[in-house]
Amino acid sequence: ESVILSGAGAFTVIGNELSNSLIGNASANNLQGGAGNDNLDGGAGADTLSGGTGNDIYTIDDLKDVISETSTLAGEIDTVRSAVNWSLGANLENLTLIGSANLNGSGNASSNVMTGNAGNNALSGGSGNDTLDGGSGIDTLIGGAGNDTYVVDNLKDVVNETTLLSSEIDTVRSSVNWSLGANLENLTLIGSANLNGSGNASNNVMTGNAGNNALSGGSGNDTLDGGSGIDTLIGGAGNDTYVVDNLKDVVTEASTLASEIDTVRASV
Repeated sequence: ESVILSGAGAFTVIGNELSNSLIGNASANNLQGGAGNDNLDGGAGADTLSGGTGNDIYTIDDLKDVISETSTLAGEIDTVRSAVNWSLGANLENLTLIGSANLNGSGNASSNVMTGNAGNNALSGGSGNDTLDGGSGIDTLIGGAGNDTYVVDNLKDVVNETTLLSSEIDTVRSSVNWSLGANLENLTLIGSANLNGSGNASNNVMTGNAGNNALSGGSGNDTLDGGSGIDTLIGGAGNDTYVVDNLKDVVTEASTLASEIDTVRASV
């Protein structure tokens, strides 16, 4: 089930139907997983890693490494762990950047989960429903078509949603104060800190965390739910909905347009 290559030679290793762990040496190795959930790590050389059926994990550290994922089964989740800049090829779902270098990663047409490392990363999703999490650095997250989710934890993170399709719902999950940029619909505050969130001209759904939050909607038909803390919910133009669950919550509706219908949903 496990093979660890040593020495200076370049080897070809072929796995079986079990879940294999194949680890190369410093040479250019050819590692071929079989039908199981395989872990393929070519080592320091320019390696070729070939997976089959199963949820495979590929670890790469050389720009000349080659990954060939041949299985097209819809239920599989194949992951690349990369210490270098990397773009996901066909039939690969997830990308995790490792180490501490400033690295870039790109997705494909699948619904990718892309996770950065401790460096400053640029992650670009493709046309699927992607989740982009830059990690602890100052990251740039770029979405495309699909219902994308962005995870931010640094005030200097940048979120760029490039698609204008009205049917898409793109969400920012933030552990810092955050204002929604263009083409983003939803904001969810995470963690337990006292955070503020601001919407835009879209119909936003904004959800607070366990702290005391201030949520400010824009000009759309917004839903503002502060969560379990003592929250301040501020609406603007549009037919807004406020969700309150604490007697100390504050609701402020700034718009005086007679045509608007604003609603408070209270559990207290």
